[in-house]
Amino acid sequence: MNPRLLTSACPADWRRVREPDIIPPALHGAEGRIEMELTSDSVFTVFAVCAAVLCIKMIAVGHYTGITRMRRAVYLNPEDAKAFSNMEAEAASGEHPDVDRGLRAHRNDLESTLPFLAIGLVYVLTGPPVLMAKVLLIAFTVLRCVFSLFYIRAMQPWRSASFMLAELCLVIMLVQILWWGLIAAG
Repeated sequence: MNPRLLTSACPADWRRVREPDIIPPALHGAEGRIEMELTSDSVFTVFAVCAAVLCIKMIAVGHYTGITRMRRAVYLNPEDAKAFSNMEAEAASGEHPDVDRGLRAHRNDLESTLPFLAIGLVYVLTGPPVLMAKVLLIAFTVLRCVFSLFYIRAMQPWRSASFMLAELCLVIMLVQILWWGLIAAG
């Protein structure tokens, strides 16, 4: 890596770097080019694994909802009722409570996982402290996985606690991104 680049998240280090040198550690190059060398960055590797785990979990929750719908034989569309059950082509008037719970868990996944993918990537590109970054990324992933389990099984207060702790991880990442941006810009 280019020694002129930022190597820590300490604001004092950022102030010592001249303006043209402020480039996140994950972005660097020679002769004015910016190259991505994220595959050798351990924080990016952790982010990539966490992103994959969360996407797999989100897909699994969607499949859980579909399987629950089939088990309960509750179909909102007449063609689904006809294709997947021995029922006449008559759609149900509403969701079964178990299917509705799966849908809410899936919607919550979308509301949390998609922002994590964007925030986490920007966070990794700012060159955060390695240990802190890994803890935040892994903690968010584990908390979101147990949140989905707690949601589907209706386990309070664990569901709320895991949700709040995961959101706290995102807030910490966002604060660090904003801090980095303010230092880099000024």
